[in-house]
Amino acid sequence: MKTGDIINWYPGHMKKISNKLLEIVKQIDIIIELVDARAPNSTRNLFFKKIIKNKIHILVYMKSDLADLSKIKISNNINLVSIKKKKSIDNLVNKIIHFSKNKITKVLIVGIPNVGKSSLINSILNKKVVKSFNKPGVTRGFQWLNFNNKFYLLDTPGVLPIKYSNSNYNIAILNGIKEKLIPVIDLSEYAYSYITNYYPDLYKKRYKEIKNNSNDSFKYISEIRGIKNDKSLNFESSRIIFLNDIKNGKLGKLFLEINQL
Repeated sequence: MKTGDIINWYPGHMKKISNKLLEIVKQIDIIIELVDARAPNSTRNLFFKKIIKNKIHILVYMKSDLADLSKIKISNNINLVSIKKKKSIDNLVNKIIHFSKNKITKVLIVGIPNVGKSSLINSILNKKVVKSFNKPGVTRGFQWLNFNNKFYLLDTPGVLPIKYSNSNYNIAILNGIKEKLIPVIDLSEYAYSYITNYYPDLYKKRYKEIKNNSNDSFKYISEIRGIKNDKSLNFESSRIIFLNDIKNGKLGKLFLEINQL
């Protein structure tokens, strides 16, 4: 797969979800749209513009604790949220209540897979009421949830664009699509080039040094991590470790769209 190709992964259930959203939005008062703060443009589905229209719209940058905020242009319509920071959750709840104007409001939460919709709902309600895992496709149905009789939240499955360029691989790096849709070698090569170019200090802090080429670097990661069973030429195990470190924030705070600024 070459950078710039078009990924065609749009499971049939996503079309059904999109159609249902177009119907449900008629009874919605507020729409909360979630993106990943590490790649807000890549993780935003322009389809949601169709359903937002004249509704009250709250744009939320999730996982802000994992993002390099120095690279983000913060504006009044951007809400930085981390489920690890209660204050950010409280601020969002207060904003919903403010827009509700003392009436019970119906709030729709939308975003691509694995952007943090279920985690956000659990944090708002302060209890685990919906399943939340760090992989796409966990939420497959619609569910209304009551917040202290002040507003109702509607949890929805993630919806990807029908077609999207893989020129930056960001959706895949952040686990928004199924694993192995893009080969590990291709994805890790892109991520390695990006990280060593824009965040070399974070890379060296995590893996000690950058070798002359990517294969030598992944071989070295295998050595320092004690991976003795990886005898492949491409050191796939260490590539997976590297990608997981990015997804889980272990490499440090990142912004994956510097080359798009």
